[in-house]
Amino acid sequence: MKMVDVGGVIASLFIMLKEDIYVLIRIEILVTLVTAMFLVMFIMDFYRCRSRGSIIITALKTVDGLSDQIVVYLLGVMQSAEFDNHLFAVWAVVLVSLRASLGYLSGYGIPDRERRLTEVANVAKFLAVGILNGTRRLEFTKPLWSLWAILLLRSLYKFFAGQKAISSLWHGRSSEFLPEYMRALPDDSEESSTDNGPQKYLIYGEYRQKIDLKRPGYTLHLKTIEENSLITLDKVTKCKEQLMRSDSRYKDMTIAFTLSRLLRCRLEDVTLHREKALTTQHLITSEITVGGLDSNAERAFRILELELAFVRDYFYTLYPMVFWQGLFSLCFSLLLSMATFSVAFWLALGIREVYQPPQETLVLWVRGWNVDAVITWVFLFFMMFKEAWEMVTYVLSNWTRLLLVCKYVQKSSPDALMENLTKSIFKSKIANPWHGCIDQYDFLESYTYKPSFWKLANALSMGKVPKKTDGKKCGKAIKIPQCVKPAILNALLRLGLNSPQLPKEIPYLTQSGSPVDQFTRYSWAYLELHTCSQVILVWHIATSLCEIKLAQDHGIDLTNPGFLRSAWSYLLCRCTSQPYLVGKSSNLHESLETNYHVAKSLSQYCAYLQVFQPGLLPDSFVVPEVIFEETVGHARERLTDCNLIRCRYNKLMEAAENCVDERLSMNIIQQGATLGKDLIKYEDEESRWKILAGVWADLLVHIAPSWNAADHKNSLEAGGEFITLVWALLWHCGIEKSSLWDKGEAPGRNAPVPLENNSTGTSNSQPEEGQQVSEINAQVLQGNNTETSSIQPVEEQPDEDVTAETDNIQPVEVQPDEDVTSNQTQSETEEISPSNSTN
Repeated sequence: MKMVDVGGVIASLFIMLKEDIYVLIRIEILVTLVTAMFLVMFIMDFYRCRSRGSIIITALKTVDGLSDQIVVYLLGVMQSAEFDNHLFAVWAVVLVSLRASLGYLSGYGIPDRERRLTEVANVAKFLAVGILNGTRRLEFTKPLWSLWAILLLRSLYKFFAGQKAISSLWHGRSSEFLPEYMRALPDDSEESSTDNGPQKYLIYGEYRQKIDLKRPGYTLHLKTIEENSLITLDKVTKCKEQLMRSDSRYKDMTIAFTLSRLLRCRLEDVTLHREKALTTQHLITSEITVGGLDSNAERAFRILELELAFVRDYFYTLYPMVFWQGLFSLCFSLLLSMATFSVAFWLALGIREVYQPPQETLVLWVRGWNVDAVITWVFLFFMMFKEAWEMVTYVLSNWTRLLLVCKYVQKSSPDALMENLTKSIFKSKIANPWHGCIDQYDFLESYTYKPSFWKLANALSMGKVPKKTDGKKCGKAIKIPQCVKPAILNALLRLGLNSPQLPKEIPYLTQSGSPVDQFTRYSWAYLELHTCSQVILVWHIATSLCEIKLAQDHGIDLTNPGFLRSAWSYLLCRCTSQPYLVGKSSNLHESLETNYHVAKSLSQYCAYLQVFQPGLLPDSFVVPEVIFEETVGHARERLTDCNLIRCRYNKLMEAAENCVDERLSMNIIQQGATLGKDLIKYEDEESRWKILAGVWADLLVHIAPSWNAADHKNSLEAGGEFITLVWALLWHCGIEKSSLWDKGEAPGRNAPVPLENNSTGTSNSQPEEGQQVSEINAQVLQGNNTETSSIQPVEEQPDEDVTAETDNIQPVEVQPDEDVTSNQTQSETEEISPSNSTN
């Protein structure tokens, strides 16, 4: 009997849900829900370009897919409804419009060929909406059909603009064209006579010129038809107008875009010619790395940030489609947005005529309010606001600024109107080139972290929620301290940018001004350790111990602070840019405070890279994860039942005092504690932090060169990493390797790698290098003290090791002195391979 009652209730429920009023309520709820999702996407899409979190990208993709399914379902339900409602057609048009245009910033980039089919799907949806409009009797036919026609035209234009941007020499084919154009440039010796060095790099206008095949090599040649329309870097440099001489930002914008086009060649696996490497290197040294002062550092990193902003826009936004033909295509896009805004406003006024609909029309009324009309006005207001914000964003973007500078240089005598317009747009703060933040990770605070909830969420979501492992608790991102950029620039100048790879040294400890005993005492912590991950964790732990010592010396209480003090410290850390143990209230003198902030911020940032972004390190992919897990296990064994910072410090210092093993026989916890003890014991407070600041700046530069361009490109989608700025600068100088990490190679393998070989993604030699490092790490991590202590660089055993490497490359055994030649021959063969020279 009870089962019959339950079945009747369920049957009644389904019958009730099929009634017209409940169908209308269901449609209204879904329309409101999907509009709320669009609003969330709009906010997240705007914030996405200023953030650097992968959570936003995951959420955007999830909401994007779900909202698309809801829109398709609503179109079918509204078409099949058995009752009349004049606003269904309006809802359909607005929903499809919002769905098609919410990615105005970061929907997809022009290299994403599969996503261009989205525009075809949008056209199909607009046609379906047209069918819906044509089958209903409407009171506001003219504004609704006008809006439908404009939105359909916009969708068709976006597809057309995407195709044009792909075939444009300024965008899609730039990486194919630039190497041939640079090959045709005069030799470095001919260009070196100018004061500003090589400046023939293209900025804008090549799409208006003619491309010829030049014999006998049948190479592409740019034949200038409209000389005035072709803007190169030398024209910007030679421009003597008041605007260009008054502020370096205008020239910096053009330099950044020039470098971004070269960097796109690297990210798109297109070969650049080695003979032009010195040309770009001279541009870098003459325009960017011209000194280590604060003002020079700010300008240098501003150019690099703008460069990455242009690269990110190309790969992950719609800006290339908007600016596929310069200011003309921008004006056309703005015209379409203004027309959409106007017709939407016209439609909103027309809805007032159906606020009191005829009796046969089903409408939901709540306390005298027409719910359908109110919902429609909200939708249209959202649509108009989006169009207005889209126009403002496009006008104040970096692309508009670049084109205005080009137009200003192009005119022989610019008028005051153009000068004032350019100045006013450059003053805007909307187009931020880069987020300016770095993430932080503190090992001694996070090694006890156990993400039980996130492991469960990862299992229940079948991998949709990212998996978190023990000890990986990322700290709060901070704004880059002002003192960090000059420190990095000085480290670049110390290491030098003239050789194919960085030297095997930490210049701060080997320069003439440093005492000899400092190099002897601390050089083991980077020369005798085998991997980048080991060096980072050892110096990071030592830096943390020095920070605790600094806090104790300045009277900071490191015991249990209690609830009120913990809450105050939490709020204080969230309001400051350096949430460290020693704050500004500790009254550190200026030089000590500067060195402390440089060392601590770079220490925690490099630790973050080792734990969360291992693909950006020069180690092989498996090494950072294995080393980190081993170190977490050793820390939990050594620091059992030790929850306070002071307790951890005492235990580690005690372990360092009692440790009698060889340094290479120790685990990373012991090595870090030993290094920290030596810094505290032998150096005074000022010298200690001066050493740490200098070493960390040099280490970050050594970490930056990497063959793995794919991870740097992928990180741009989430905002980009600070280390990518340094990586890009070093690549422009032809540096993709640091000798500091080449401890397992024969002397011949340390020969300079040609620039064009490095620009083809993952080189064939890299897995072999990673395999050698992995074998050494396996011996270290197994704890075999005898084998570990006997591990020496391969350079000391050239006969045996070089022959072994040669056997892996060729079936015929060769002599050690022939190995270098065979490897170089194979590398040259790879350079001229057709697969490496195409995009």
